[in-house]
Amino acid sequence: MLLGMLLPFVNADGAARDLHRRTHELLMATALPTWAYVWGRYLSGLLLSLGLSLLMLVALLGMGWLLHLTVTDYPVPEIGNLMVIWIGMIASATVLVSSLSFALGTLLPRLTTLVKIVILMAWFVGSEIISIVLGNASHAANFSLPAWYINWDPTSEGIALGLFNKYMTDFSNLAATSTAQTQHGLLTVENTLIDLGGWFAPHLLLAGLSLVLVLILALAFKRSRNTLS
Repeated sequence: MLLGMLLPFVNADGAARDLHRRTHELLMATALPTWAYVWGRYLSGLLLSLGLSLLMLVALLGMGWLLHLTVTDYPVPEIGNLMVIWIGMIASATVLVSSLSFALGTLLPRLTTLVKIVILMAWFVGSEIISIVLGNASHAANFSLPAWYINWDPTSEGIALGLFNKYMTDFSNLAATSTAQTQHGLLTVENTLIDLGGWFAPHLLLAGLSLVLVLILALAFKRSRNTLS
């Protein structure tokens, strides 16, 4: 949630900042190609955003290793599984929110504050409010989330809620006659990679579509200040 709410502030002002600083005319008067200007501003913000998402990955790995070294029987982090989930959940969402923030901020350079607030609130509602409502409803015996919501929710809260019952079922079905067998069964369930079939491709597709949006913006961008007003 925090990463998604921070990204609009990193990216929305990518190109609009030049207008606010009154350096837009100077830049547009140079021989710099329009596509290079737009993509340069976009990639600088995207690299910063991906750096933040990498910092989150390092924090997750670091915490996993710290718990492994300090807590008895805590498993070693499954780096391969974590990398796959990071790409599908965190990296794809980073590209999506960064691209959307930059595109809207460039199209509406005088309304970048509004753009930030709208994207921030939309992400907060999707990652927190909706998950709380659905989480309360999930206690019902016949509760199930629609597949389209689990697969296409960019915040990935739908994935967490949708898979919760599956993991609880796996835990409850463990058959063990000793503490060691119970511990082994718990670790096996915990380290099982979640099903990627439904949601991994849609998340990458959303990130790809956001890149296409930036490409269209670069092709349609006008160099004159009047068009930005």
